[in-house]
Amino acid sequence: MFGNAFKKIFFVLMALALILGLGAGVLFGVIPALHYDVWKTEPDGQAATPDVSAATPSPEATATAEPTPTQQPSPVTDEEWVEAYMKTMTMQEKLGQLVMFGFSGTTDVQNPFQEIWGNYSVGNAVLYGSNVKSGNNDGGFGQTKALTARIAQRVNNDIPPLVGIDVEGGSVVRFRWNPQPVSARSLGRRRDADYAMQQFQTIGAKLVSVGINIDLAPVLDISENPMDTFLETRIISEDASITSAIGSAIIDGLHAGGCLSCAKHFPGHGGTTEDSHAVTPVVDKPLEALRSYDLVPFVSAIESGVDAIMIGHVLYPALDSTDIASMSKPILTDFLRGEMGFDGLIISDDFRMEGLTTRYEVGDAAVRFLLAGGDVIICGAVSEKQQAIVEALNTAAADGRLTQARIDESVKRVLLKKLSLGTWDIEAVVAARTTAAP
Repeated sequence: MFGNAFKKIFFVLMALALILGLGAGVLFGVIPALHYDVWKTEPDGQAATPDVSAATPSPEATATAEPTPTQQPSPVTDEEWVEAYMKTMTMQEKLGQLVMFGFSGTTDVQNPFQEIWGNYSVGNAVLYGSNVKSGNNDGGFGQTKALTARIAQRVNNDIPPLVGIDVEGGSVVRFRWNPQPVSARSLGRRRDADYAMQQFQTIGAKLVSVGINIDLAPVLDISENPMDTFLETRIISEDASITSAIGSAIIDGLHAGGCLSCAKHFPGHGGTTEDSHAVTPVVDKPLEALRSYDLVPFVSAIESGVDAIMIGHVLYPALDSTDIASMSKPILTDFLRGEMGFDGLIISDDFRMEGLTTRYEVGDAAVRFLLAGGDVIICGAVSEKQQAIVEALNTAAADGRLTQARIDESVKRVLLKKLSLGTWDIEAVVAARTTAAP
C-alpha cells in the first residue's frame, strides 16, 4: 500500500511541477521564444530566410505602379512645363500675355505706358521707328539693346517678353544697316531664294543680339499691280509662286538667325488700292480667286513653319460678309486654323488703325479678336486705347464672355513660342513659384 501511495504522490507532484512550468513559460516568454526558434530553424539546423515577397513589391511592380493621388509626375515636354507654369498664373498675368503694346521713349518705357504695363502685367512690346535712334553712329543698335533690357524689367519678370519690330528691307528697316537690306520688291525681281535667306538670317541674328525676338515680316500680300497699292515695294511680286518662294526663304533666314517670323497681312491686302490705316478696305473677290492667288503665299508660309500670322483690318465678303478679318471667327478659327491647319500665333494688325476703329470700339474689338480665335493684340503708343483694351479684357474674363479655356488656349501658344526661343528657364521659375505658393 505504501508503495502505491508513494507513486500517487509522486505523479501528483510531477503534474504540479509541469503546470507551474508551463505557467512560468507563458509569463516570461519561454513558449513564444521556443515557437520563434522552431519557425526560424530548418530541419537541418540552418537558419531559414523568411518569405517577405508578399510584403515588399518587386522593382518591376514599383516601376509600373500608378502614382497615388498626392503624387504628380514631373513635367517632361515643353507643353507640360508650360501647363505647370500656367497653374501658377493669375488671370491678370494671363491676359497680359495676350497684348503687345508700343510706347514712347528711346531709353525706357515712359508714363503713362509704364503705369499701364505695371497695373495690367503687360507681357510683350512692339517697337516703331520712333523708339530707335537710327542716326546714332552704330545705326541705333546699341541704344535699342539698352532699351529692350529696360522693357524686360517693365513686363512680367518671370517670363521674357516677345519684343517685335518690322524690318522688311527697303523703306521699312528701322535701323541704319550696312549693307542696307534690299526691299521685298527687289528680292522678288532677283528671284534668288538663297540671297533672301541670307539677308534675313543676318537681320534675324542682329535683331536677336539687341533683344528683339520677332520680326513682323515677311509681307505676303500680292497684287497684279503692286505699285497701285499702298504697300508698293513692300510686295515681293505679282507672281504667287515667286512670292511664296521668297517668303519661305525669308522665314528660313529669320529662323537661322534665331528670330521668330510673322507673315502678313492675312488673308491678303493686295486686292485693294485702299489703305487700312485710313479706311476699312474691301477685297470683294470670290473664294476660289482668293484660294488660287491671294492665299497661296500664306499656304507656303505655313508649310515653312512661320511662327505667327498677322491679320489685316480688311473686309472679305467671300469669307465673312459681316466682320473684318481681325474680328472674324469664320476667318480666324474656321478657315485659318481649321481649313489651313495653322497652329502658330495669330497676331492682330495695329489697333490704332482706322480700318478697325471706324467700325468697332477698341475695347470691344479686343474681346472680339480673342473670341474669333486671335492670340496677341498689337496696339501702338496710344495710352487711352491700351487702357481700353486691358480693361475690356478683364471685364470679359470676369463676366465669363472670355472663358478660362479660350484664354488658356492663347496663353499656352504664346508661352510655348517664348519657350522655343531658348532664353526662358521655365523649370527654375516653376520651382520657385511652386515653393512660394501657400
